[in-house]
Amino acid sequence: MTAVTSMSAPGDKLPSSRLWRVFWLQGVLPSNLLWAGAMWALAQGKLPLLLGLFVVLLLYTGWIIPAVWRASANARTPGYGLAARGLTVAWGLNTVLVVFFLTLQLLAQ
Repeated sequence: MTAVTSMSAPGDKLPSSRLWRVFWLQGVLPSNLLWAGAMWALAQGKLPLLLGLFVVLLLYTGWIIPAVWRASANARTPGYGLAARGLTVAWGLNTVLVVFFLTLQLLAQ
């Protein structure tokens, strides 16, 4: 089973997004900016802002994983598509776990 057939039904058009654009410009850059904002809010003690950014991060993570997954079918080199999928899933899992444990720590204070 190829990367294209694993996400597409017969007759479906391939996604038009280019992998580099989805991975770097819609994935890496915004997520790092959101995390930078969250860490700034944590350092400044701005709890409502921090919790709001956590919600945005979780929603964003739920959106970016399938977006990268679909765009990876367009990779010129199949290894890049596989790497993008793995890195994005790992980043998403990391985001969920860090948000969970930081929230637990904040609730314990």
